[in-house]
Amino acid sequence: MSHAPKSLPYTKEQIAQANSVNLIEYAMLNGYELVNSDSKSLHVKNSGGLYLFKNSNRFYHHTTDKTGGPIDFLMTYEHMDFLQAVEHLINERPNIGEYKPPPIKPKKERENMVLPDRAPNIKRIYWYLCNVRGIDPEIISKMVGEKKLYQQADRGNCVFVGYDENKIPRYCAKRGTSTERPYKGDMDNSDKGYPFSMVGTSNRVYVMESPIDVMSHATLCKLRGIDYTQDHRISLGCLSARALEWYLTQHPEIQQIIFAFDNDIDGKAPDGSPCNHGQKAAVKFADEYAERGYDTAIQTPVTKDFNEDLVEIRNARAAARVANRGYGAEDEAEP
Repeated sequence: MSHAPKSLPYTKEQIAQANSVNLIEYAMLNGYELVNSDSKSLHVKNSGGLYLFKNSNRFYHHTTDKTGGPIDFLMTYEHMDFLQAVEHLINERPNIGEYKPPPIKPKKERENMVLPDRAPNIKRIYWYLCNVRGIDPEIISKMVGEKKLYQQADRGNCVFVGYDENKIPRYCAKRGTSTERPYKGDMDNSDKGYPFSMVGTSNRVYVMESPIDVMSHATLCKLRGIDYTQDHRISLGCLSARALEWYLTQHPEIQQIIFAFDNDIDGKAPDGSPCNHGQKAAVKFADEYAERGYDTAIQTPVTKDFNEDLVEIRNARAAARVANRGYGAEDEAEP
């Protein structure tokens, strides 16, 4: 005896209405901290690479490869089942409103990225990277010499550049030098598929999240007496493997990949539960690339990231020098 399939308590039209709730507005009204990523998307802060897209009403999470619309979002990040998510969105719809796609523009070729104007010197970024971030002056000079780092003319930002196989700039990340008002962002039309890199000669690549971590890791190696120029180092600019994929095509000699992502000890998932995004992504990528035949490993910073590790070591060494300084009679005399 056959049974007719049990019908859902919601019609197709109601489900479509739930999925038409504006996802970005919903996230803003429900405590998700959004920051601009580029002209097409917003990044959910401290989420491990969760992006909401303005032109599709959908999300994508780099760490987990999850994607979907408003219903999927509630099921994934607010732990609702399908029926609960539909009901909640239908109830919220009058308060939030319907997603309306932006007007369709005539399709045109992707515009080339234009780098920000270059300052005549690097005094400000040199001070910041060396004195605040603890990066070795030789490494700063090396990146400047390779035209992968310079100072922005009007704002004094650090400008980190990634090139394609034809030496054309494709990726550009900016990092502010103010310690009171931190700033970071990418240039319009910047492509994260091309990494900021320190090219090596070995068959090993260290993969990190940011250009400053790349330079910090190299500095830590130099402090330990290791030749930092031997190994490759790249930054992904996020937790997507696109830049790594491209880099491997350019350097077929690479056999070992070491994932050196942030140690997000205090990280939280969008729903507020604890989540170490960097290490979760490191495990995921290490497994995936091991299945493809690469020798993979994970290197975890002691603190949040390798720059914090570097700054702590610099501070500890400075404190030790002061503690071990000998004072003569002349030092103890009254001024």
